[in-house]
Amino acid sequence: MRLLILSLLVTVTMYAQTFYVLTGVDKYDPLVDIAPELEIYKEDIMELMLDMSKELGIDTSNHPSRVLAFLITRFSLGETMGYRAELVLGEYMKRQGVKESVFALSYMDLHTVVEDDDIEDNLIDTAENMLIKFSSQYKDDNKNLSDTKAGITHENFALQMEYETDYEIALARAKKEGKELFIFMSSSYCPWCRKLENRLLSKVDINKKIKAEYIPVMLNFSRKNFPKQFREIALTPTLYIVDPKTEKIEHQFVGYSSKDDFLHILK
Repeated sequence: MRLLILSLLVTVTMYAQTFYVLTGVDKYDPLVDIAPELEIYKEDIMELMLDMSKELGIDTSNHPSRVLAFLITRFSLGETMGYRAELVLGEYMKRQGVKESVFALSYMDLHTVVEDDDIEDNLIDTAENMLIKFSSQYKDDNKNLSDTKAGITHENFALQMEYETDYEIALARAKKEGKELFIFMSSSYCPWCRKLENRLLSKVDINKKIKAEYIPVMLNFSRKNFPKQFREIALTPTLYIVDPKTEKIEHQFVGYSSKDDFLHILK
């Protein structure tokens, strides 16, 4: 099983930032696979991984179905030589319409280090920084603070956050209250949508700000129970600010935004 997982991790490549939140990741097996000439640094990197995992309270004993792997491979591009460092979290996940779980990468960070006289020190520094980045996202995704409304899931998001789910009802409210529509176009199997829900929209302060200015409505793109103008962009999440009198789209934003970017959107 461990060799199979390692093989999958090595052969699957994804050049994008992680779009999954790191909630519920309470156990995994740490794994270091490093270029042979750097083998002496394997224990150092493993120690860094174990220290970080201990700090986060993650169980690292014999959980091969989920692996946090640090992979360092040598590369050459013309006359440039160096190493590619990857930190990936691989685990089994459910796919829509399929009973069996599939192995997928739910986190990936990639850095390249050009070969020079300080290559070993640079690699260790890179590994440490990548683990700090993972730890920071883990803490941010799993913190249980008063600024986040508790018990939010995708299934109950609209109910718990008091979003309308019917466009016509939301439109009538917006006209009556003299507010614009804030439309959150989502879909059931959209990891970026979950990230937007968990990390931004469920924040009490952000939810309060949205409701002060807008009538929020959450729509599922696959159901098509909304006007055709909202079907032109098939990507989710997409946010729309709509004038209720004309139903004209005043602003639209595609994809996930950081908190600072999102707050700028609301201004």
